[in-house]
Formats: sequence, C-alpha cells, structure tokens
Amino acid sequence: MRMRNAVLVSFAVLAVIASTPSVEARGKKSASTAPGSYKEWGPDIDEMTIKKSFHISDYDRVVVLPFDTSDTQQPGRDEDSHTDVKNALSGFSGTLTEALRKELKATAKVDQQSSAPKSSKTLIVRGKVDEIDPGSRAGRYWGGFGAGGAHTKITGEIVDASSGAVLLRFEQSRRSGGTTKFGGGTDKQVMRDSIHALGQDVAHILDSF
Repeated sequence: MRMRNAVLVSFAVLAVIASTPSVEARGKKSASTAPGSYKEWGPDIDEMTIKKSFHISDYDRVVVLPFDTSDTQQPGRDEDSHTDVKNALSGFSGTLTEALRKELKATAKVDQQSSAPKSSKTLIVRGKVDEIDPGSRAGRYWGGFGAGGAHTKITGEIVDASSGAVLLRFEQSRRSGGTTKFGGGTDKQVMRDSIHALGQDVAHILDSF
C-alpha cells in the first residue's frame, strides 16, 4: 500500500510540473554597474556593455520604442507558424512593455511610444529582434519538459532621452518550453511567454542600477 501511494504521489507531482508553463531559468549573480563589458551579467543577462552608469531613481519615466523586426527571419507563407510569428513580431514591443511595466520595482512610469522623446528624467528602451522561433508543438506535446520550446533573442539599448547618450547595450535570449497541458501550448502562447520573459529581464536590468 505504501509503495502504491508513493507511486501515485510521484505521478501527481509530475502532472503538476508538466502542466506548468516553463521559461528557461539561469543562476543569478551580483551585478556590477561599473562601465565595462560582461558576459552572464547580474540577473541572468547573456551579455552586457555598460557605457555609463546611472541611477534609476533619477528617472520618472521609461519609454519603449518599437523593436526593429525588419531583418528578423520569418517562416515562409506556406508554413503553419507563419501567421503566429508575424503577429508575435507586430505585437512584440507591446508584449515586452506589458511585462516590463508589471515587473519593474522602480517607481518610474512605463509606456510605449512610436518615436523617441527628448524629455528629461526619461529612459528609452530600444532594440531589435535578432531571432524568433516558435519551436515545435509536436515536440512540446510528446517530449515535454522544455522539448520543442520557443526561442527569442534580442539586442537592446537603454538610452538617456534628453542627451541621446547610450547608457548600456545588452544581448538576451529566452526559451519557453510551454506545457504538455492543452496540447503542449500553441505557437502563439509559447512565443508570448518568451517575449514576456525578455520584458521581465529588462525590468531586472533597470532595477539593478
């Protein structure tokens, strides 16, 4: 009886894990804010180049500009994921802004604009989408535990709006493994998860200064 109960508990734990969306997590390190170039910087950031240190408390506004997707490779029109990838890219900055706004601990107001402001006490977040891949829904369904996950990579900058000075540049990628529940997660869902995670990463960068 004890063995049977232990087996049932194990299956229950695995079911909970399998039904939870997963975004690739990495270890956290203390973050240096001194000018320089870093790999695996601070809160899970792949690469960071700090041009000039700053204090987020000196700013009361963060503006996200549309991320450049002009060179982002997309699936062909005859591929099933074509429309979902196209829509993910068109709404990229909005999804990232939403996550940044929710995750940021600093008191600065976060919004999205189509053009760069030049106001004081304002930071600009801008960048480009280097890669976006919805992965494989079949892989997510049959493999589980991260198989077939979506992958998104960006290159971004934080800029002082009034001076136009680039304060830092970063490169970051995220994977979303989706879930085995509801067929492994749609392409739309897992891409949104990976973009959302990138928005949280930008918030962590800002909160580190």
